[in-house]
Amino acid sequence: MEEFLLNSPSPVLRIKKEGTILYANEAGRALLEAWESGIGEKAPLEIRRNVQKAALKKKPEYMELEAGEKVYSATFTPSADGKYIILHASDATFSKLAEKKLSLKLSLTDRHHEALSQVAELALKTPDIRTLLDESLILTASALDVEYCKILKLLPDGNFLFETGIGWKIEDMGKVIKRDAASTAGYTVLSKKPIRIEKLNRKGSIEGMGFKGYQEIKSGVSVLIGSVEKPYGVLAVHSINKERFTKEDTYFLNGVASLISLTIERDEVEGTLQDKVHFLETLLDTIPAPVFYKDREGIYRSCNELFSRMILGSSREKVIGCSTDGLSEVIPAELDNIYKRIDRQLLQRGGSQVYESRVMCSDGITRDFLFNKAVYRNLNGTVEGLVGVMLDITGRKRIEDNLLKSEERYRLAAEQTGQMIYEFDLQNGHVEWAGAVTELTGYSYNEMQNFTYYDWLEHIHPEERRRVQQTFKMCWKTGEKFNEEFSFRRKDGSYFCVENKGVYLRDEEGYVCKALGVMKDVTEIKLSSEKLKESEELYRSFLQNFKGISFKLDRGFTPLFMEGAVEEITGYTEEDFISGRIKLFDLIDPEDITILDISREKMSHSPNSIIEYEYRLRRKDGTVKWVHELIHNICNSSGETEFIQGYSYDITQKKKAEETLAKAEEIGMREIHHRIKNNLQIVSSLLSLQADKFKDKDVIEAFRESENRVVSMSIIHEELHKSEDTTSIDFAAYLRKLTSDLLYSYRVGNEKVRLFLDVGHIFLGIDTAIPLGIIINELFSNSLKYAFPKGTDGEIRISLCRQPEVSGSCGASEKGVDSTDSLTYPGFTLIYSDNGGHFPENIDFDNPETLGLQLVNALVEQLDGTIKLEKGEETKFTITFDDKGLPGQA
Repeated sequence: MEEFLLNSPSPVLRIKKEGTILYANEAGRALLEAWESGIGEKAPLEIRRNVQKAALKKKPEYMELEAGEKVYSATFTPSADGKYIILHASDATFSKLAEKKLSLKLSLTDRHHEALSQVAELALKTPDIRTLLDESLILTASALDVEYCKILKLLPDGNFLFETGIGWKIEDMGKVIKRDAASTAGYTVLSKKPIRIEKLNRKGSIEGMGFKGYQEIKSGVSVLIGSVEKPYGVLAVHSINKERFTKEDTYFLNGVASLISLTIERDEVEGTLQDKVHFLETLLDTIPAPVFYKDREGIYRSCNELFSRMILGSSREKVIGCSTDGLSEVIPAELDNIYKRIDRQLLQRGGSQVYESRVMCSDGITRDFLFNKAVYRNLNGTVEGLVGVMLDITGRKRIEDNLLKSEERYRLAAEQTGQMIYEFDLQNGHVEWAGAVTELTGYSYNEMQNFTYYDWLEHIHPEERRRVQQTFKMCWKTGEKFNEEFSFRRKDGSYFCVENKGVYLRDEEGYVCKALGVMKDVTEIKLSSEKLKESEELYRSFLQNFKGISFKLDRGFTPLFMEGAVEEITGYTEEDFISGRIKLFDLIDPEDITILDISREKMSHSPNSIIEYEYRLRRKDGTVKWVHELIHNICNSSGETEFIQGYSYDITQKKKAEETLAKAEEIGMREIHHRIKNNLQIVSSLLSLQADKFKDKDVIEAFRESENRVVSMSIIHEELHKSEDTTSIDFAAYLRKLTSDLLYSYRVGNEKVRLFLDVGHIFLGIDTAIPLGIIINELFSNSLKYAFPKGTDGEIRISLCRQPEVSGSCGASEKGVDSTDSLTYPGFTLIYSDNGGHFPENIDFDNPETLGLQLVNALVEQLDGTIKLEKGEETKFTITFDDKGLPGQA
């Protein structure tokens, strides 16, 4: 800060609030001599008053000072903390002399003099330069009685900026006037003297500067603002009258321009000074690095808080004034010797020095620092000491180490994954390669480094080169990333397939400067892709030949894709289903919808299940197709369905064949039953004829019983022949037929015996009906033969019902049970009873000697049933069994 103040060409002083002078630079000595004061002494009363005003108001104060023969324009600027004031004085002697000269020697008019005084007052009191310019132009235009007044600021490139003006259009303000158009202003700057417009002898000079609609301007004059060495711009006035501006007018304009120039210079210096003062005051404490200043003896003259606390572990006040020897407790001896040696070398040769060193900080942690030291010289060039800045590079060193490791890992990853990384500098043609260069291309790393962009293009297959170049040009223009596949020539002349991805980089001006990209060997992927395409073609061909539909559904059974014979089976296209215009569920026969609902419900509770079913659907043309479908729900690890896939195919012809075969089998079975019935009737007739040959009653009875048994079986086959179902019979109809024939067979002596049947509409399979019919035949025959003496009344009751009803009458009509539901209730109970008399006590029913009872027990066992005999006023047989003759029975 002191060096800056000493180098200032204008007087600069630092004065405390109460008026004590703390500092003065060389130029400020003249003010001290004029005040007859010095450093540490009080300033004059008038100065102290302005110092106190600036400190109290916390904003600059202005006044005019005289020191000997010089006149100064002084600015009093308070410091940031308000403890002192910076006084900066600009030499205004020239302005004052010009004013006097104008007023005395050139006999300025009172109006000129008054305007110039007002401009001078504005220059002292107005802190805003723009306000000063605007107000000065108003005063100038009024004093010269002109319609137009302007200030053109000279720009660094030689052009002019229309900074402000009076009388001009608003849209003209702020225009930039090219140097070739601003002839008057440019000539004023070059000639360094006032220029009248008419002297240039050019018509339309105003329009030539880009200003339209000012044809009324007839005359004007312009003067230079600023010094010859450092011009600020041009002050120009214009009039609509044809008149020559006088020398007095020109001198007046020069005076205004001089005051404006001095004010601008003063503001620039003051602004720079204030910025520098504030910057230098806070610099040390805001720099995020330890900073110190030593004199030639190695004594710390200044440092920031970060240096004292972080490095030395002490306060700044204790560090300042000490040498490294006095801080031996915190600075190790070996480091102290190194510091002294480096400092001696630097002080001897001058300049600066940068080096790295590890330092044990006050918190006990060793950190890496970058030391940047430079000597400090006074105005005479003598080395006074050195300044040092310590940058903590611990993080950077760690990042560098990590970066090196990361680059190594990246290089290894690129090599191991078969990739080449490149960076083309498109401005100088230089290229950098990394990764699996040799493995892929056959070129060595050094050979590839010599590749230019055009060498690289030459290695692209000739048939693909033009396409790749066009893609690169398009990406170059649009800024999009490029992604191309092409064949690249190896060193041995062979080609491999490359996937090239990258991007163009642009510089700050928007021009493409680099290309970054990655080349990856995708030869195997291409081969696999081609094989996959072949597989897909085979798959599609298979589906077409298979005449089926392959599909994929989402969780809601909405089609995601369908391939194959979609239109052949449904009459609709794949797009109809995928778009949702047609729903497959709506085509299914209403009778088969339940099958799909059950299957879907089962699938939702069975992860990864496979279900097959058949259903009918109605095509677009109204015809019905039978479809066999297999679906598989694909689930994730949580058991949730991700999607459903499967296939379906047309089985209409198969179904028709099955129906035809079933009808043929049914006709065949009916014919078989008819023939069996006929054969059994023949057997029955033969038994009857044979019985007539015998006279022994027992033999005749035996033949008669055998004949009844055969008849019971023939009746079953007769019922099957008449029935539409050739596998089961209506047992109620059969029983009525059987008992009617038996009653007829034993009608003699049993005319008063009454039969009560309680059998519902029950169907039994042939394997159950035949043994059950023989059982009833035996029991019924025994009752008619032995239970009722001839001519006596009696009752025989036969009931057949489903389990679990086993007691009393279990007729379906009485119980309200749907007797047709044999698939749901397979168990049956047969109750046979008669009231003809007591069952003989001498007969052991479990081990009978008679053939009839033996046959009953054997047939019950054949049915896997049970039989129970109850003796008393009536004889009751209770038989329970399951019908195993019907399809689906256990």
